[in-house]
Amino acid sequence: MNLNISYNWLKEYVKTNLTAHDFAKKLSLHGPSVDRIDELKQNFSKVVVGQIKEIANHPNADKLHVTKVDVGAKELLNIVCGAPNIKVGQKVPVVLVGGKVGDFEIKKSAIRGVESEGMMCSQKELGIGEDNSGIFILSDDTKIGLPLEKVMPLDDAILDIEITSNRPDAMCAIGLAREASTILEEKFLYKESRPDLTVNDTKKLTVTVKEVKLCPRYEAIVIDNVKVGPSPLWMQQRLMASGIRAINNLVDITNYILLEYGQPMHVFDYEKLEGNQIHVRLAKKGEKILALDGKEYELAENNLVIADAKNPVAVAGIMGGELSGATAETKTIVLESANFDPVSIRKTSRALNLASEGASLWEKGLSPENSHPSLLRAIELVQKLAGGNIASKIIDIKNYKFEPKEIKLIPENVNKVLGVEIKLPKMKLILQSLGFEVIGKTKEFKVKVPWWRDRDIEGEHDLIEEIARIYGYFNLPSNLMQGEIPISYNFNDQFYYENKLKEVLVGLGYSENYNYSFVSEKLINDCGEKVEDHVKIYNPLSSDFQYMRTSLLPSLMQSFSENSSFAEVKIFELSKAYINKESDLPVEVVKLSMICSVDSETTSFSQLKGALELIMSKLNISDYKLKSEKTSALWQDGSEIQILIGEKEIGTMGFVNQTTKQKIGIKKPFAGLELNFELLSSFAKTTPSYAPIAKFPSIDLDLSMEIGKEILFDEVATKVKNVDSLISNVLFMSLYEGDKIDNNKKALAIRITYRHGERTLELAEAQKIHDKVVELLKKVYNIKVR
Repeated sequence: MNLNISYNWLKEYVKTNLTAHDFAKKLSLHGPSVDRIDELKQNFSKVVVGQIKEIANHPNADKLHVTKVDVGAKELLNIVCGAPNIKVGQKVPVVLVGGKVGDFEIKKSAIRGVESEGMMCSQKELGIGEDNSGIFILSDDTKIGLPLEKVMPLDDAILDIEITSNRPDAMCAIGLAREASTILEEKFLYKESRPDLTVNDTKKLTVTVKEVKLCPRYEAIVIDNVKVGPSPLWMQQRLMASGIRAINNLVDITNYILLEYGQPMHVFDYEKLEGNQIHVRLAKKGEKILALDGKEYELAENNLVIADAKNPVAVAGIMGGELSGATAETKTIVLESANFDPVSIRKTSRALNLASEGASLWEKGLSPENSHPSLLRAIELVQKLAGGNIASKIIDIKNYKFEPKEIKLIPENVNKVLGVEIKLPKMKLILQSLGFEVIGKTKEFKVKVPWWRDRDIEGEHDLIEEIARIYGYFNLPSNLMQGEIPISYNFNDQFYYENKLKEVLVGLGYSENYNYSFVSEKLINDCGEKVEDHVKIYNPLSSDFQYMRTSLLPSLMQSFSENSSFAEVKIFELSKAYINKESDLPVEVVKLSMICSVDSETTSFSQLKGALELIMSKLNISDYKLKSEKTSALWQDGSEIQILIGEKEIGTMGFVNQTTKQKIGIKKPFAGLELNFELLSSFAKTTPSYAPIAKFPSIDLDLSMEIGKEILFDEVATKVKNVDSLISNVLFMSLYEGDKIDNNKKALAIRITYRHGERTLELAEAQKIHDKVVELLKKVYNIKVR
């Protein structure tokens, strides 16, 4: 999680004279990493504070207005403006004639026939924020005519800081300043707020917490006679620096506390709480809520809500309701500061598909001890920026007792783990500066964990890590390992064969692909598969990831389609597929898919078959065979080859049908293969079978024949080997299809090796067996010898 925070803000809580870049360097070396620094400097000139006195419709344009603006001069300026959020009485930034915003110079000009003498600006136009939805509205107490840079100093640096999810305590200005004070060895300047809590006119508020496990702490207070308006520029500036749009002083205060204390808060309009009641409970069946994002959500019975006497007014810890929120007319408010169970928040957020900055923090686990100081600061800011009177005591419902976690730390273990000698006083100082209480002097420390780290620090190893990072990882010695690294292989382990197979395929020029395990319904249909055979994802990322794949080949074909501009494509994937079962979890099967695309389909198939032969050779599998048989609609008729070991089918290969190729967008010729790798590896042997070198020479006789296109060489070789025991090998030589051969025929050339194991074989004997081979092939396949 990244946090954008003002460096000027951090310096209010830690004493430092470092530049932003030097500060970022030190913080990154010992704590959260600073990813980027954005220097804020004035990017405008001749911009002053103005007040809108009059607004009239433009005579020649429906969406434009003609305004009269007081900028402290003798006469009001006539300014044409199209912003939708302007009102009479607002104070706004005005660029005078001759001034600039960025590289754009403002000139007196006529807009649709009406003269305009300046320009009112949005945050984005001024370069001080990202909001471009309307004119930047300044606070009411801003003095007319002052240059904007005087009422809103811009020299600052915005630090973009990456904070790991186990450190929600550091996802705020105070938490980061606490870290920085330790790292810089400077004083931490934080002091808890002490607002005036004197109760004036009492307002009744009843609070109950029915789900104490899901809400261990709930605090609330009523404040009366508040004045809603724009927040001061210093607050708006800090919110804008963190990417938060200023709304009004009350809402801005809760967002400010989120950034300052890391505590999500909410403000209710007291008058809109039915019965002046707040109940923390689970939603009832059929209940709905209109949230602040303008959408209505139907709640489930396991969703925690904040409700009044009748209806939910907020989804607890995630987002408030539109109907109970504070508006410009609000006079009495209820400030809420609470703590919620992270698992409950995460489940509700996912189920409703409703996210917020607050929910993101709750999911990481915040301490309930953070609730009270945050509420005190919020009260202080409300009194300062919105006025008002305290109308109730702080209602604080606690359903836990905080006891600091105590961990035993052996100093000897610290030095043993880190490989460096750190003195005991240094260890204690580091931990104490981080807020830990350290008891003990020599051989053993008892360390008490501060409340803001109680979800993060679990044991001695965490304390050692804290000491190491503050001491400096770069100060730890770096020694290269010495001696031989023991390497052992478990040859019965499937991973051994996976690694071996990848080495073989990479050596053959194949590139490994790694695709998502999810596929779309369209891809399933394009490949002729049945959707019901696939496991459907309950909450898919998108329509392209709705189902778990049962085969790797469709995804691999998509990759091929996207990379078909290359002259040759050789790719493979070795990963899991998921076979659906009706009444149980799907079966995970490791599969191998390959695609080879070179000059033509024939060449592609030959090279793919060659790769298969090498795989079998490297895995020491010799008793495999190929069989032509139709089993899947994916393959082109007559091209599918079954790969069998014994009687078990381990995979198929062939040419994908033209319809599927067109739907996926493949125009180039290719051959594909898919194997059940788990089954294949079960037949693999770690060492080849031993065969002694032949003592007597062999006789090789070639045979060229015309044979049916559908007949495989493997099938022919098997028939030939069974003719006589003196046939030791059958070798493929060439294949030809084309002119002077019938369309349903091919020219196949093979070399047959004859050998006798105990004597030298004579040519006449070999020829006699060779003639038997020819006769058999004529009888079985009706061949014609060439």
